[in-house]
Amino acid sequence: MSDRNEVLEELRGVIGEQSKLLSLILFTLSEGPVLREGQWLSCRLEPDQARATAAVAMGAGQSLGTVLTNSAERGLPVRDLYPIARSVVEGFINAAFFATQPVEVSVRALAHIRYAEWKHSNRVIGTGDFMMTLGDDPAPKATAARLFPEFSGRGQDSWCSLDAPSRINRIGQVVQASGGAFLGAYGGIYSVSSEIIHGSVYGMSYFMSAYTGQARTTKAFQSGTEGQMIDILSAVAHAASGFISAYANVHRYGPLVLEEHELFKRLFKAATGDTWVGGDPPAAKPKR
Repeated sequence: MSDRNEVLEELRGVIGEQSKLLSLILFTLSEGPVLREGQWLSCRLEPDQARATAAVAMGAGQSLGTVLTNSAERGLPVRDLYPIARSVVEGFINAAFFATQPVEVSVRALAHIRYAEWKHSNRVIGTGDFMMTLGDDPAPKATAARLFPEFSGRGQDSWCSLDAPSRINRIGQVVQASGGAFLGAYGGIYSVSSEIIHGSVYGMSYFMSAYTGQARTTKAFQSGTEGQMIDILSAVAHAASGFISAYANVHRYGPLVLEEHELFKRLFKAATGDTWVGGDPPAAKPKR
């Protein structure tokens, strides 16, 4: 596909179909089994795994819809889609991480909710002459150690100590296709979205100049943001692919594995212009 409009339409079509599969998965996570194509798809995750997976997958799915709804934007509004797309990528990575890793990972993430809620209102912010204390606890660190011992100590205050690439690696060790899709999502926009989110000069320079060549005109800028929209849609679609693939393979639901893979081949073609030659999944059996 050489025409950007054709690429954008195909990416929108893929995301639309992915959204249907996400709705199906979320239903199994929250409501119960679904009869589809003559087979029952039911959630086999532990209750805490299902809770954690559903929570972040639902949020990522909502933001995926926001990106899709605004995918016709050009110009300055495109910049505002980067942080939303970044949340889609991270959300689906975490959802697949919960679904593929031991239940203890989800248990810790759920326990972290209470600690994070407490810390939000009991902390010191700022530095030097510009500092302030939130809350009236005179010794918040000691209180935190007493109330939340599992999150006290150096490097223990997060629900997970692994960064995004390390989580992708763990996911890929269980479902290889999922890890590959997430790597595509991460490589697509993660770094540049960080620059844009944090207001760096490079981030603004990238946004204003990407895909414009040497031209410095309004028309070139509008065209450049169209190219960036392709990157954004490709990244969020890769992230959705990663989660759907992980869930389908962990549950060994062959029809869903194959349906997702067909969508991935369309995504790959739209994003790269090349036909997928990596083969088809032999069976819905995750590596353990």
